[in-house]
Amino acid sequence: MSEQQEVEQDSITEEVMRAFNLFEKSQYGEAVELYTKILQYAQETGDKILEGRCYSGLGNCNYYINKDSLSFYYLFKAKDVFEQEKDTFNLVLAYNDIGVNYKDFDSIDKSNVFFDKTIRLAKAGGYLSDQIYPLSNKADNEIHYNDVFDGIRHSHEVLAIIDSVGGYYPTYSVVGKTYQQLAYGYFKIGDKENHLLYFNKSVDFATKNNYLGALLDVYQENALLYAEYGEVDKTYDLVKKTLILKDSLYKIKEFEKAKQIEATNFLKENKEKLLLVEKEKEYQEAIIKRTNTYNTVVTLFVFGLLLSLYFLFKKNKELNVSKEKAEQLSKVKSHFYSEISHELRTPLYAVIELSKLLLNENVNSKHKEYLESLNFSGNHLLSLINNVLEINKVESGTMKLELLEFKLKNLIDNIIESLEFALRNSHNKIQVSYDENIPISLLGDSLKLSQVFINLISNAIKFTKNGTISIAAKLIENSDDTVKIFFEIKDNGIGISKEKQVKIFEEFYQEYSEKENSYKGSGLGLSIVKRILTTMGSKISIESELNNGSTFSFELVFSKNKASISKKQTNEALVKNLVDKHILIVDDNKINQLVTKKILDQMGIKSTVVDSGYKAIDLVRNECFDCVLMDLHMPGLNGYEATTLIREFDKEIAIVALTAASSEEVEKKINSYKMDGYIMKPFITSEFIETIHASIINKSI
Repeated sequence: MSEQQEVEQDSITEEVMRAFNLFEKSQYGEAVELYTKILQYAQETGDKILEGRCYSGLGNCNYYINKDSLSFYYLFKAKDVFEQEKDTFNLVLAYNDIGVNYKDFDSIDKSNVFFDKTIRLAKAGGYLSDQIYPLSNKADNEIHYNDVFDGIRHSHEVLAIIDSVGGYYPTYSVVGKTYQQLAYGYFKIGDKENHLLYFNKSVDFATKNNYLGALLDVYQENALLYAEYGEVDKTYDLVKKTLILKDSLYKIKEFEKAKQIEATNFLKENKEKLLLVEKEKEYQEAIIKRTNTYNTVVTLFVFGLLLSLYFLFKKNKELNVSKEKAEQLSKVKSHFYSEISHELRTPLYAVIELSKLLLNENVNSKHKEYLESLNFSGNHLLSLINNVLEINKVESGTMKLELLEFKLKNLIDNIIESLEFALRNSHNKIQVSYDENIPISLLGDSLKLSQVFINLISNAIKFTKNGTISIAAKLIENSDDTVKIFFEIKDNGIGISKEKQVKIFEEFYQEYSEKENSYKGSGLGLSIVKRILTTMGSKISIESELNNGSTFSFELVFSKNKASISKKQTNEALVKNLVDKHILIVDDNKINQLVTKKILDQMGIKSTVVDSGYKAIDLVRNECFDCVLMDLHMPGLNGYEATTLIREFDKEIAIVALTAASSEEVEKKINSYKMDGYIMKPFITSEFIETIHASIINKSI
């Protein structure tokens, strides 16, 4: 590099630093103008890294002057440049800035994804200082939306890193922001002493360094907090300061907007528009002068409003505390249900699938009876677990319909087959009347429909001995796009008295539990049936008399799946298409490994087994697989994290979650982690094959 080039490079570096300092002091318009000039130079000289830094600067400036679409545009351009140039240092900053944008749009989960990426990259590259901003932003999310104690801990970690790296960082605005986060965090947990300590620190820092935007945030937030403390004088003082500062910032902001327009026109070399900008600026300044007249009136109004808020906060404080406790208990309960679902389904997967596999092999009649009993018991326990989980969904407001393609006739046959042991044990016969005019393939929530049938048929079996149970499905309406079907489950068992027929749909109610030789059960089945049918837009009807049997009926509307009527392949055809595929099974549970591999082996599908996410990554990197069956709950590196790392170098391989976790937990995450589907254990084999086949086919299109 020549001496002239070195001087030129030093000059550009100084200009970039000057633009950043303008940005830090909220002089966004001037910063945009300077970044635009530097960008022009970078494009002329082919300096990609400098070009990416200019995109980052322009993205951040546009964020603060509310140019949201431009902000995202420039930040993603910066990310693309740094990824292409493999510049980890600047890529860390770009990820963090994109996370901040998502945070502003209340996309907290998306923002945390980018903050975590930033922290992970910074740690891997040994960039201690570059952990400051993403860690601070993640702490802010935690304090406001998640775990306030984690947020406080991460905020202190930010200050510790700033102290250790020194340099310019102790003067950057992130220090004041962190003080403000700690003030709010300590307020939330009731630590008034630390709240006031960090509030004063944030005010002193912002005042000393002339960070007006940060100072305004401090005044506004703490005015409300002081109001809740009941300190009226301090509240009034902060309101006055807020209005004065808002007026100053409004003038600055309008000036900066004009500068930003000026910078845009600089690129277009449009002198006529520059004159319009000047006139617009004069017009805005005239408006500002007129608004100053109303400041005193606004001050008094806001002060009165805050006094009203104070008394309202005082009155509702106990209610808010009770609400927070209730919400926390609800979260704990939901987490417990999710965990217990996983812990129970995992061993059930082995019990149900192994017994099913053994029944398909040559076993003597005595052993077959044992295996049938074992399989029935496993399915019965699974049904009970599903009932408990449905109750939790209703209470938490998370029960929703999931439209799936399914064959109604197959669904009914599979349920009857799973209950065959109970039918033989109770010496009952079952009769099915199925209307052949019903379309072969429908769209609807087949999982919830299965629960309705299982509970109603199991209930009929329980209260009928040496009798007959009839199941009917009849087409009653048929339009171009939908069908309405009437369902009926009828038995000739002991029946239910008229006065008790309303109570049987209550949770935990058992009609005969008080009698000797009572009919055992959870008392949840019919309650779940009623709740599910209500969600599906229907209702359950009952006709019954003591000693004269019971009839339960309901109607449901389904969409027609026209495409699948002609194109749907049989399960055997799907298996045949998968024979030459190679599937990787990732599961830390040895028994689950055995079961899944055995199922695939019986179908003639090649598979390889590993017991950790790390081993899966190595194998996918070095060998060729068509699909990965990924367990989600694994120690060290869970299935979501392993998928994220695989997607960094292989976006084409199909990845399907094979999990015992509840479907709600999985549904919320698989799309954001770029997984292609999920199979919940224990599963129906046909659905298992269909999901794998669809995931592989979709990736190959």
